[in-house]
Amino acid sequence: MGEMNAFFSWGGVTRVRLSVALALITGMLGCGDDAAAPPRTDLPYELYCNIADASCQRTIYDSVAAKLEATGFAAPRLRTISVEQHAEEVRSSIDLQDLTGEDASTRGLRLLGFIPEASESLTGTQTEFRISQIAAYYSSSNDMITVVDRDYEEVNAQALLAHEFAHAIQQRQFGFAEVWAGVNSEDTALAARSVIEGDASHTEAAWTYEKLGYLPDEIDWDAIYADGKSRLDERVVDPEVALVDTASFFPYSYGFAFMSEATLINGLEARGLAFGAPPSSALEVMSGPFGDPPLFDFPNLAHPSPVEGHTQEVQDRMGAWYVYGFLRRNGVAEEEAWTTALSWRGDELAVYDTGSEIAAVWRVRFEESASMVRDAINAETEGRTQTAVLFEQDVFVLAAESDQALLAWADQPLDTMTAALVLKDGRRQGGVSVGTCMKSLDFKLPNPPPLLH
Repeated sequence: MGEMNAFFSWGGVTRVRLSVALALITGMLGCGDDAAAPPRTDLPYELYCNIADASCQRTIYDSVAAKLEATGFAAPRLRTISVEQHAEEVRSSIDLQDLTGEDASTRGLRLLGFIPEASESLTGTQTEFRISQIAAYYSSSNDMITVVDRDYEEVNAQALLAHEFAHAIQQRQFGFAEVWAGVNSEDTALAARSVIEGDASHTEAAWTYEKLGYLPDEIDWDAIYADGKSRLDERVVDPEVALVDTASFFPYSYGFAFMSEATLINGLEARGLAFGAPPSSALEVMSGPFGDPPLFDFPNLAHPSPVEGHTQEVQDRMGAWYVYGFLRRNGVAEEEAWTTALSWRGDELAVYDTGSEIAAVWRVRFEESASMVRDAINAETEGRTQTAVLFEQDVFVLAAESDQALLAWADQPLDTMTAALVLKDGRRQGGVSVGTCMKSLDFKLPNPPPLLH
C-alpha cells in the first residue's frame, strides 16, 4: 500500500493516517464510503511560511485582519523565545512567598479538591500551567506577541500565529476594557475569557480551513465543538489534573463553541456585541449564545456565622463549571452532572482562617437537584474532611483541616452572614484559573474537518 496522507492536529505533533481519520469521521457522522473528500495538498504560502520571518508574519497578519474586516491597523511586534527562556520569565514574575502553600486561597481550594493534594500552592499550580501549556501569548500592554518555540509543525505554527494576531486585532477593534469591566470572581473571569479566547479560536479555525481550501458548508462545526468538549471532560475526571486547570482550558472548548456559533449565525458584528456585553457567568457560556439562562439568583445572606476565632480571608464565586467538575469528581455521571450544573443559580465560596487552621464554606444554589448534590457529596467522604448540608434549594459544602473544626462548622446556624465580593480591604476577588490572550497547547482541529452532507 502506498503512503497515505496525514492530517494535522492543532496544538500537537501527532499525525494520524488519513484512512483511519476518515473511517472515524465517517462512523461518527453516519456517512457512506464516499462521504469524505481527500484533503487539499496545495498549501498556500500562509500555511507553510516560516513564522520567524517578517514577510510571513506580515502576510498572515494581513490575511487575518482582512477576514475580520480590520484592515488599516499596524501589526503588533513579535518575538520568539525558547521553552527554557519562557519558563525562566514565568518563574521570575512570581513572588516566592506565594509558593509556600500557606495562604488561605491555596488551603481552601485544596480542601474542596479544586487543586490536588500534591500541589504545593495555587500559585505553583498556575505557574506550572503557564510553563507547560502556553504556546504563545499576546500582551496588550506593550502590543507584543510572544511565541514559545516548541518546534511546531507546518500549519500548526501558522494557525497559532493567526490565533495571536486575532487577539491583537481584538485590542484594536474593541479593546478589552468592557469585556473585563464586570470581572470580580472566578466565574465572571471564565465568562470574559470565553469571549476573548473563543473569538480567537474561531478566527484561527475558520481562517485555517479557508486557507486549506474548504468551503464553509464542508465543515461540521458541531462535531468539532463536541470533540473539544469531550477532550476537556477527560481532564475533568482525571484526579491528577487540577480542577482549576480544567477551568483554564474551558474557554478553548466552551468559549470557542459560544463565539463560533454566534459568529457563524450573526456574522462579524456578533464579535463586537460580545466584547461590549459579555456573558456574566460560565453558565451562560455553557448554555450557548442563543440560550436563555435564568437570572443569577443568590441571597444577600449567604454564609454561616463564623466559628469563634475564624476570620473570613477569601471570597469568590466559582460558577457552574466548577459545579460540574466537582460533581464528576464525586462520582456523578456525566449527563446528570451536566443537567445539575445547568440548574445552578449562584454560589459563594468563603475561606476562613484562625491563624493556624483553615475552613472553607461553599454555598451553591440550584433550581433543582439540591438533595442529589448533597447525597453525592456525602456518599463517599473517605480521605476528605468534608460534608454537605441541605438548606432549601441550597447546598452548603463544608470542609476543614480537622474533624473537630468540621463538626464545629456543621453546628453553626446557616444563612446568617452577608455575602459580598468586595473584601475587607476593598479588593475584589478575581479569577484563579490561568489565561489572558494566550494560545493553549491543548486545542486541536482535524484536517480534513468533519464534512457535512
